[in-house]
Amino acid sequence: MNHLAHLFLARPDAESLIGNLSGDFVKGPLGDRFTPGIREGIRNHRAIDAFTDSHPSVAAFRRVLLPEHGHYARIIADVFFDHFLARGWTRFTDEPFDDFVARVFTTLDPHAATLPGRLALVYPYMRDENWLSSYAHIDGIHTSLYHLSARLSRPHRLETSVRHLTDSRDELQHHFDDFFPELLSRFTSPHSPR
Repeated sequence: MNHLAHLFLARPDAESLIGNLSGDFVKGPLGDRFTPGIREGIRNHRAIDAFTDSHPSVAAFRRVLLPEHGHYARIIADVFFDHFLARGWTRFTDEPFDDFVARVFTTLDPHAATLPGRLALVYPYMRDENWLSSYAHIDGIHTSLYHLSARLSRPHRLETSVRHLTDSRDELQHHFDDFFPELLSRFTSPHSPR
């Protein structure tokens, strides 16, 4: 899962949103480095990733990408999941997409300077460049993957995978539809506005 999905699966309070968004930026044991709410969010993020990595429909989704992208298929799939979530938003919640994005940023903004790890550096770009909304569009996914490619230790053009959002769309959508509702049933918070 990528940023949008992790935020979607968080409770609506600031600590849950921070923790669920921080999961990719915080490594190792949590100890008492964070408040209990942020720790719970990070643990939730990790549990979501573990469930995702073990799901057979996710494995099938990644197999579409493996021939061209090898072990980078996992990264690409996570970003693609945000695309399918954004495109199918109304299937999963009554909250309008733009309202969700505005609510998330309004909730996180007062904490921007104290976000964990590298998230404090990344968050202003995420907000100001409108990453979450851009995931609904293939161009936005292309841009996201292009920037991710620049951070890889070994060169790989992740953005070339966006052709699968056209060429293999039906197959990828099928695998997402098999997986995502099950993820929601396991991880949707009873406190979330859905």
